[in-house]
Amino acid sequence: MSTAPVIGIDLGGTHMQVGVVSAAGELIGRSQCHTEASEGFDAVIATIAGQCQAACEAASVSMDDIAAAGLAAPGAADPARGLVLNAPNLGWDDAPAASALGKAIGRPVMLDNDVNAAALAEAKLGAGRGFDDLMAVWVGTGIGGGVIFGGRVFHGPGFTAGEIGHVIMDIDGGKGQRKLEHLASRAAISREIAAKAGHTETMTARAIAEAYSDGDWVVREVVDRAAVRIGVAIANVATVLSLSRVVLGGGLIESMRDAFVGPVEQSVRDHIFPEELRSIEVVPTDLGPDAGLMGAAMLARQRIAEG
Repeated sequence: MSTAPVIGIDLGGTHMQVGVVSAAGELIGRSQCHTEASEGFDAVIATIAGQCQAACEAASVSMDDIAAAGLAAPGAADPARGLVLNAPNLGWDDAPAASALGKAIGRPVMLDNDVNAAALAEAKLGAGRGFDDLMAVWVGTGIGGGVIFGGRVFHGPGFTAGEIGHVIMDIDGGKGQRKLEHLASRAAISREIAAKAGHTETMTARAIAEAYSDGDWVVREVVDRAAVRIGVAIANVATVLSLSRVVLGGGLIESMRDAFVGPVEQSVRDHIFPEELRSIEVVPTDLGPDAGLMGAAMLARQRIAEG
């Protein structure tokens, strides 16, 4: 196995973070900045390349020392072709992100969905250790998911395995009110709180967590209902796949921790089948905001090992 460091990139619609990870799995240098997705694909790729260089400088290594890079991107991704198939937050469709970034930094790049990368990192390094089969669910502006089978990311033929945010929760709901992420994401929670409280303010995950802790009855009602909905969706998937461990992450989970994870776990146990699966564990991320970055670095390491 190569002893050279790799780069992990966690690319979001508004923010990106890049890290250099040693062969021992240690994060030895990092850099981060705003994505500025509105500037277009080429500009974002150039920004990522610049952040890779900055992370190398922070780690006291040169780009020539890097073996490969892993790019964790939001939306549907085709790892085999290195394409971001659809990323609404970036405005990308069939974007050749792996080849474009590889050309910019002069290193091979492995691409995958951001929650797939986070799921892999949690399975190997975090809250999923000891479980070869698990699901990760990330609750943020939207809701994403990733599935690990046999210790590896399972993509499915359409590369969308794990996309629990797109599960239909209300077949009679109007446009934008049918899917799980329409009803229980941080953005959905913020909209519902605003509607019930009679204002238009957008609440961050931290603001929601603080209001919940302070006992705001509107926030508690909306958040608790969202937790139940997420639990129902997870129970459906866990019933089909017979899972015993689910890892929750994303901004809302990092801000609320057990106050949100506990109700989700209870909802899962209330709705899962059969009774033997009610011992399922729903746990918060161990790696927090570094999960995507570390998972991306692991993808790069896999690329080296597999040639």
